[in-house]
Amino acid sequence: MDWHDLQSEEKILDLSWLMIFVGIVVYCLLKLGINAGYGRYTNTARFGLSPGIAWFIQEAPSFFIPFICIFRSKTNSGLFLNVLFCIHYFNRALIFPFRIRSKTVSPLYIMLSAIFFCCYNGFIQGTWNALYQPEEDYWFFYIIVKFYYNLFERNYIFCSAVFFIGMFINHRADDILLNLRRPGETGYKIPRGFLYEYISCPNYYGEIVEWIGYAIAARSVPAVAFAIFTFCNIGPRAFSHHAWYLEKFPEYPKDRKALIPFVC
Repeated sequence: MDWHDLQSEEKILDLSWLMIFVGIVVYCLLKLGINAGYGRYTNTARFGLSPGIAWFIQEAPSFFIPFICIFRSKTNSGLFLNVLFCIHYFNRALIFPFRIRSKTVSPLYIMLSAIFFCCYNGFIQGTWNALYQPEEDYWFFYIIVKFYYNLFERNYIFCSAVFFIGMFINHRADDILLNLRRPGETGYKIPRGFLYEYISCPNYYGEIVEWIGYAIAARSVPAVAFAIFTFCNIGPRAFSHHAWYLEKFPEYPKDRKALIPFVC
């Protein structure tokens, strides 16, 4: 199999369906109580890196691969979707890692598996958007000009709003977590404020909302596969975190839900 064959529409679709299958497997494993060994679930690692460096290395492919694909875009729709993708991962790969204060070593196997996934997902999202995403009847900025006519005919404004609302929730929740500890402090605290008054993991909730918006905008198998995988991967973690908070902190608010406000 050569590089051009790997970039074919058929192969990208096959890789996307495989992602959905793997996501379902991951979901089942997490629901069985098997947690990935990082963060609060980290065991003492013999080999590993500081979390900031590990996070930068593992997330970087999710930014740089679609960024390169921007310049190969055949349609404005595909270009727009890759720009959305890169906006998220610009923060996730190039800003967020350098704000992490945790001293817990990130296990090497976790970092390597994350590198593989970010290369895999960055490749299928970036390639599909650049080469196979169909052109809409109009471009995003044209929608703004013709807002009154096109708002319900096409969904870019709505989906972009969902994407950026999810991103805002994700970033705001991360900010609260990153600032829980003062310099030199260790251990865990109960997060307060914002959506933490309603759910234990608004950072996960925001990210799921974000990629749902992206998937609805794209209406492609790769985008939907990533949204499904995101839910399968971090949805169960939200419930694990919620149970962990309840066990660790007797005073933890009993009316908080795990992932979706007022629901579950």
